[in-house]
Amino acid sequence: MKPFELSLGTLLLRFYLMMGVVILAGFSGQWWIAIFALPILISAMAGISLEKDKKDGKVIAIKKMESVKEQKREVI
Repeated sequence: MKPFELSLGTLLLRFYLMMGVVILAGFSGQWWIAIFALPILISAMAGISLEKDKKDGKVIAIKKMESVKEQKREVI
């Protein structure tokens, strides 16, 4: 689970799922089913992605930056 990594399409699908659960609970008269919409709402608002972490295996070289004192200055 990764927070704040949810795409816009998945976010919309979760809101539609949440609305479907609440509408189903309302039409069936079983309002206790609406409690299942709460975890869907929280996961959508927090942006939690349920996909596994994908490791690309990329290696990034880190270069040491020179400070101003190490750079040679030319005075005109």
